[in-house]
Formats: sequence, structure tokens, C-alpha cells
Amino acid sequence: MIAETEAMALFDAALAGGADFAELFMEDREEVAVDYDGTASLSRVHGYGAGLYLLSGTQGAYVYFNDFSPNTLQRALSDALSLLQAEKKGQGHACRLQKSCRENPCPVRVYPSEVSEKKKIALLQNAHRLAVAEPGVAGCSLRFTERDQRVTILNSEGVHAEDRRVTTRMRFVPVVSAGTEKASTFTEFCAAAGMEAFEDGAHLQVLRSSISDLRGSLTAVEAPSCRIPVVLAGGSCSGTFFHEACGHQLETRSLQEGGIFWDRRGEEVASPRVTLVDDGTMPGMYGSSRFDDEGMPRQKNILIEKGILKGYMADRLGARRLNLPRTGSGRRQDYAHAPGPRMSNTYLAAGTDDEESMIRELPVGLYVTGIGGGTGGREFTLLASTAYLIRHGEIAERVKGAILVGRGDETMRKIDRVGKRFVKEEGGGSFCGADSGFIATTTSGPQMRISEMVVGGKGGSL
Repeated sequence: MIAETEAMALFDAALAGGADFAELFMEDREEVAVDYDGTASLSRVHGYGAGLYLLSGTQGAYVYFNDFSPNTLQRALSDALSLLQAEKKGQGHACRLQKSCRENPCPVRVYPSEVSEKKKIALLQNAHRLAVAEPGVAGCSLRFTERDQRVTILNSEGVHAEDRRVTTRMRFVPVVSAGTEKASTFTEFCAAAGMEAFEDGAHLQVLRSSISDLRGSLTAVEAPSCRIPVVLAGGSCSGTFFHEACGHQLETRSLQEGGIFWDRRGEEVASPRVTLVDDGTMPGMYGSSRFDDEGMPRQKNILIEKGILKGYMADRLGARRLNLPRTGSGRRQDYAHAPGPRMSNTYLAAGTDDEESMIRELPVGLYVTGIGGGTGGREFTLLASTAYLIRHGEIAERVKGAILVGRGDETMRKIDRVGKRFVKEEGGGSFCGADSGFIATTTSGPQMRISEMVVGGKGGSL
């Protein structure tokens, strides 16, 4: 890697060349994947490199490289300064580096690199045996993935932050059939932990639930197209709603593009029942770490409190452009990506309402227990992968193909119930993709009800 003396010299040269801030993000990453569908195959990736990030006012430039020779560093600096196009030369000097120490919110007991490939394959074989023994399962492919990322972040303001992030995942792709009908999808068990994450069999419960859900999908009828109340189950359902309905719109990148929540702090943007939080410090959560990818300690950010918009998620450049405080939200996939404002562990806080009465009170509605993905923006869409009609206060037939559509600041005002039981995301976490790459996130919360939503489907009118 790059020594501190080299980094300081590089920063001084960057400041003299017109930048007012310089940063090095250095990464040493090991990834191992084991695929299994009756036979095993293994692949390895070693990511090793760095990115140089320069700012001048509200302009930024980013270059990355994986050769740390003096010539490469000088060429990277020259390229970054050329991209930056600073109007005038500077005369400042970088601050002395001071290393920061913080407790790891996701400690590891058994590092994957310490466990043999044979044991990892045995883990997959056991899950495969369980899957194919289930009624109706025609086959199942699996993948185990481990990631061990060591990062060092140095910058001209004197930051020296180091972090080691270890995650493990198991992906399941079962195929379920009944007669001529077949169904398949993937689910994942994710953990910000080492091999200890698989000791209690929690991953097998995710697999069983996935198979059971697929069986039910084979007899589902097409969802109607209508406007009806929607109940979102606790966990990733209610959490993903907020991720797509408003989360991306509260990141500074969207705000710079004239997002629907810009300059509305202090305004009521949601039901008084809504308190929304993004917290990168939560112990053991997939989106947690010591520092963000700009070397700032992670923190808990209250975005909406009792319906009132309180704050945003800001990286360094977004904070400069919008005159906002940084929030420890600058994140990136790896050294080949410049940082950007991103969510981490986003959740709806628990309320005071009874979960059962949310359904019992409705003459008609939709009960959603699985979200299969979505898109965010001024308008959002959510695919209800597992959903049931509510008739006369009871859960009735399962439907498929239901798409929930709305605009965040309008739909959040229609939330009329928030349950008492907080539920973490099923499977431990997921990924979110954007300009700064794919990053680990979680979406959680209690069950909640929206008094009316647009539901799109092929089943005609209700």
C-alpha cells in the first residue's frame, strides 16, 4: 500500500495544484465463491488498489489504480488535477495524519479464510439435501460467498481510518413444480459475520421459507387492478417501502437533482405515525461498519420524526454542494468507485398499533408479505412477490403480479397504522445498486397499513 509519507507528499502536491481536499481510499479485498448444484466449483477474486479523490469547491475528480509505484501516483495525480480543472492554484498543506480507533459493530469469531473449502462445500451439500427432499422441489442450485475487505482511508484533513469488513452469504435458487407449472426465484441469507453465522441453522430456515413460498405461488391468481388499502408485513416489506418511496430521495445526489424533499426540513412529509431512521452503527447488521468509505465514523441519522422531515443522508461532496452536515453516509462498492450518499440500515421505528386489527378492520385490502424488488424516484414501484387479498377482515386467496405504485410524499401521508412489533429484515440483508456500486443494506420495521394505494395487476377490477 501507500506509506503515510508518500500520501502526505501526494496531498501537498494536490493542494498546490488547485485542490482544496485530497483523499486516498486503499483496499485489499479477498472474495471466494463456491457454487453447488450436485457438484461444486470454486472461484476466487483478489481486489487490490486505491482511488485518489480530489475536490475543489463543489467540483470533484476521481481516479483509481492498482499499481502503487511513484510513477503511477504522479500520473494519477496529474490525471485527477486535469479532470478537476481548478480555477486557481493553492498553497495549503495537508494536516498531520491521526489514526482513529472505533469498536467494530460486526465482530467476527470464525474468519472464513480459516475454514477449509471442504467444510464450505459440506455446508452447501447439507442445504442441497434438505432442499431436494422437500415435496415438489425439482432441483436447487446454491452459492456460498465470503468477502473480507480491508480498507485504509487517508485524507488531507488528517484522517487515518482503517476498517475490516467481513461478510458471508448463501444464495438459494430452488425450482418447485406441480403438474406442468414451475416456479423459481432466488433468496439469500446474508450476515455481517464469519462462518459462525451458519452454526444455528438460520440459513436453512430461509431456504425452507423460500420453498414454501414458491409452492404457494403455483396456485396464486392474478392480482386485480384497483385502489385499496395495503398492509405491509413487518421486516423487509415495510422497510423496502421506505427505501424506495423516500430513502433514495433523501440522499444528497437526488436532492441535487431537485428531489421532492429538498428544502423541506421541518415540514410534515408523512403521517405522524412515521419515524424513519438510517443507522450504520447497529451491531451485527449487514449495512454497519466502523467508518463510512470517506473515513467518517458511522452514526444514527433520524430522517423523519413523527412525520416531520428532520434530515438527509450526505456524503462529502453532496454536503458541500447543498451546505449540509455530513452524516457518515459516503459509501462505495470498492476502490474502483467514487463515494456517494447511500443508505445503510434503514428502518421504520415501532409504533403503538395492534397488528391483527390492521387486517380485521378492513372489508377489502391487500396483505403483502414479500417484496420482490422495486424502483425509487419521484414515483416508486414495488413488486409484491407474495400477497393475499383481504376480504371481510380475513386473509383470503393469494395473488400474483401485484405492483404497488405511488409518490413517496403522498403515500407516506396515508399510513394510518404502524405496529408495535419491530421486525428485522428476513435473511439478514440485501444489496442496493447506484452510481457508487452495490453496497450492503438492510430494510426493517414493524407491520404497517396504508389507507389507499394504486395496485396494478392483470386480474381485472376488484
